[in-house]
Amino acid sequence: MKAYGEPVVVDKLPRLNEYGADDLFICCSSFEDRSVSGALCFASGFRVRYSIVFVIEDPFYGKEVDANLSKLQAHLTRHTAEGVYIIRCQRDNPAEAINQLKNIWTRCKPKDADEPFITIDISGFTKIYLLQLLYFIVAEQNMGIPRIIHTTQSYTTTKLTRGVEQITTVSNFFGTISMEKQTLLVLLLGFEPDRSLSVWKHFNPARTIALISNPPRDGQMDYLEYARKNNALLLQQEGVEVRDVPPDDPYGVRNALESIYHEVRDTFNVVIGPFGTKPQTVGVFLFCLEHPKVQVVYSYPTSYTSSYLQRQPGVTLQLPMSPAVGVDIRRLAARRAVEEE
Repeated sequence: MKAYGEPVVVDKLPRLNEYGADDLFICCSSFEDRSVSGALCFASGFRVRYSIVFVIEDPFYGKEVDANLSKLQAHLTRHTAEGVYIIRCQRDNPAEAINQLKNIWTRCKPKDADEPFITIDISGFTKIYLLQLLYFIVAEQNMGIPRIIHTTQSYTTTKLTRGVEQITTVSNFFGTISMEKQTLLVLLLGFEPDRSLSVWKHFNPARTIALISNPPRDGQMDYLEYARKNNALLLQQEGVEVRDVPPDDPYGVRNALESIYHEVRDTFNVVIGPFGTKPQTVGVFLFCLEHPKVQVVYSYPTSYTSSYLQRQPGVTLQLPMSPAVGVDIRRLAARRAVEEE
């Protein structure tokens, strides 16, 4: 038995529902090969009523996106009892994608809202899409925290994106900003220095806390060294403090953010920029679910580098999600209401 906080490597993904087919499997076809890996881990007896595939269209890597979509459709069809839905969407318009999901929700929603059987493969989603999807399922539909799987990928010492197209506040994560307080910016850092630095310049915060994955996956200390080197310009700025967070434990990230929030909530507005790993972004969601006064910001890259196509899929992980939060969304909703008053 793995200790809490430690992800579990998935070789064969079983059903959640021991009495029949699961309700939903949700994934995203991207230009990354790992976007297919989660579905390929299905156990032979895995069955689901509906599968939903988001397809984030990309003008530069459309061929790769469509190839992965074809693989997903072929595999999901063999394991899906009632239908596979495809949601085609633009990278910079997650709200439209969620509207499409809402339009089909009455047909494919779980039979029992109090005990849904949902699995989300987050590997292919962008972080802003991931936040919006989780908000719809957990906060709006009160479905609890679903089972979440994530496929890692090989590490390369290259930038993942170039430039910044726009900076935006994430819908449903606007927070409450007081003009009487200064801003604390919390940035989860990875290999996208342009995006995180642009947010830092935009807010010109009085204080910044940079969260970096440490210890890194599989003890790859060169990952940590390169992450620091990659973000050197930001890290050398006055008022920037560095702290460690785990790469694949959402609750570890949530707890780190909780600690920061209790330090500063009476004196600073808290703004978070999620530019680290996708499991860390799940941790940001868990934290913000309880603290609606916090704002989440996102910067869209100008382009993705070809290094994405050179990275090979790694292991598929089941993230260590606490069942306590999954069954107590109403308590969290009540807490949100109190904070919003």
